[in-house]
Amino acid sequence: MKLLSIEVVNFRPYRESQIDLTDRDGSIHIIEGDQGGGKTSLHTAIQWGLYGGAGPKSNYTKHWNERAKQAGEEEMSVKIKFKEGSRNYTLIREIGRFNQNQQRAHEDLTLIGDTETYSGEDAQDQIEEILPEELKRFFFLDGERIQELIAEDAGQKVKREIETVLKHRTIINSQKDLGDLLEDRLIPRRNRIEEEAKERDEILDEISNLREDIRQLRQRNKEDRDEIQNNKTALKKNRKELESVNKEAIDRINELESDTTSLQTDKVKELSKLNISWKKLRYQILSEDLKQIKQEIIEEIEEYEGRLSDIERDEIINDLAEEAKQGKCPICGTEEIESLEEHSVRDHDKKQSEKLTEKLVELREMRDRLDSVNFPQNYPVDHQTEIDRINEEIKDNQTERKDLLGDLGGVPDDSEQDTLENNINDLEDSIDSLQEEIDNREETIREKEQEIKKLESKREENASNQELDKVNSKIDAGETAIEKLKTIRNIHVRDKREKIKSEMNQVFEQVAQSDFMDQRYQGLDFRGDPSDEDSYVLQLIESDGETKDMANHEPSAGESQLTALSFIFGLNKYARYSSTIVFDTVAGRLDLTNSQAQGEFFSNLEDPLLLLVTDSELRDLGDAVNEEIGAHYRIKPDGKDSKLERVK
Repeated sequence: MKLLSIEVVNFRPYRESQIDLTDRDGSIHIIEGDQGGGKTSLHTAIQWGLYGGAGPKSNYTKHWNERAKQAGEEEMSVKIKFKEGSRNYTLIREIGRFNQNQQRAHEDLTLIGDTETYSGEDAQDQIEEILPEELKRFFFLDGERIQELIAEDAGQKVKREIETVLKHRTIINSQKDLGDLLEDRLIPRRNRIEEEAKERDEILDEISNLREDIRQLRQRNKEDRDEIQNNKTALKKNRKELESVNKEAIDRINELESDTTSLQTDKVKELSKLNISWKKLRYQILSEDLKQIKQEIIEEIEEYEGRLSDIERDEIINDLAEEAKQGKCPICGTEEIESLEEHSVRDHDKKQSEKLTEKLVELREMRDRLDSVNFPQNYPVDHQTEIDRINEEIKDNQTERKDLLGDLGGVPDDSEQDTLENNINDLEDSIDSLQEEIDNREETIREKEQEIKKLESKREENASNQELDKVNSKIDAGETAIEKLKTIRNIHVRDKREKIKSEMNQVFEQVAQSDFMDQRYQGLDFRGDPSDEDSYVLQLIESDGETKDMANHEPSAGESQLTALSFIFGLNKYARYSSTIVFDTVAGRLDLTNSQAQGEFFSNLEDPLLLLVTDSELRDLGDAVNEEIGAHYRIKPDGKDSKLERVK
């Protein structure tokens, strides 16, 4: 990003000022001003133009020019023209209205390129692609604040900034995205699946217990049916012995027994139908509504068919009328006929006809789907009513049979007859009791089978073990990818670590020229092993090769500035980003020798510099800087404000 011009309106002490950095021979541009004149404000204005400030409140309280505020001039802007590669851009961050009541103001951002114009967040995203805000401390320098880079706890921050300068953003963002995917989606999904798996196992245990209960119930029913069959055999034998006593009564008893057996068979069938009816109850409940819907659909079909027929008729009439207007009979083809009387017909949009046809096809499909539905004929209550009727008839047969047995007399003798009757009664009672128990168990079996179906449906809703394996595989893959990306980052940074160290030592050698610095220090290094967490803490190396104890013996302000400056320019050599470097408080606490050495260094840089200096700082930078000056502006007082005047 090569800065070409900057225009400031009503920002801090500047009412309306601009600087032009084009068409100049030198690569070092100078903004010269007294302390308090507005150098730092211009430094801030450039950063505000690119990245915005601390928010709407600070726009009102910190940035809005006081004279403009008093005059009610609600306009504030910074306009920056710059070049990135072969493309030219104009960036405008501006405020058109200040909220006096809330003391707030929101800015608008526009970025105009050679072929496209961006605004708002899109414009800010483009700026971030060109020069990320998190790197501004490497291109918008403050001689006093850059010393923060050598703080004892700055190692991790320095490492992150090295990664950003080296354009590790894609890798870092990929790590973050993968981490968010794991934390927000996959791990919660795995936890839920594991909970579902636990619940599924509990359901399986419950289903297994229910099936065991059903097995035992069916086994008992089988045993009772075998006993019923034995009782029926004994009953048949006892009845034969009673035939000689009263043939007619015996025949009736046999008839009642046959009827009862038939009724028992019918009852079993009805119980089966009842079970099926419960399963299809939802269709039965909706049958009337679906029939009504079907009838409404049929009526809609007829309506759409009529409307479509009218459209087709009108289209035919229109075609015939058009032929007639041309003097040709639409019936026989005779030409040069007299003009026919106009007929009023409706014009129809072809799209309307297509929509009607599509709607008609859709309605017919709905009607056909409804025609395919098979509705059960009876509700569960109908089958239950029939079962109750059968039970009542069985009960009546049994009552009549007992009465007939009580009326039997004659041959054989009374004691034998009583014995036979008692045997028959006991057998009948046993059969009835056993059958009732069987019926109760069958009802219990049906209830348990329904419960099993509900549990199986619930189990199917829960995720399977196969899905858990898939999620675990994705989590493992994500964690592996994160570790590999971290390894790639560390390897790349470690590889550049030595190169950056070599480059910053070359810079240090150029800028640290005083006798004191030359005799006391031989260079700079990063602390510790590259794999250590604090391995990017900057250290001064003393002339005897020992590392300066910077934690207990803090370096001077000048030493700190030279160390940080060496690191920044050493790192910038390998940066994947470039920009005009804007440097405020250049000399800081440097002595004359080191200031001149710094000036020599600046004069040999390839990228342009914009230095914000006092007259003494400019003088101390020496002749090397003066020979490379391109644009030169001086900050002058303008009442209580400031203005920029071109010197060169």
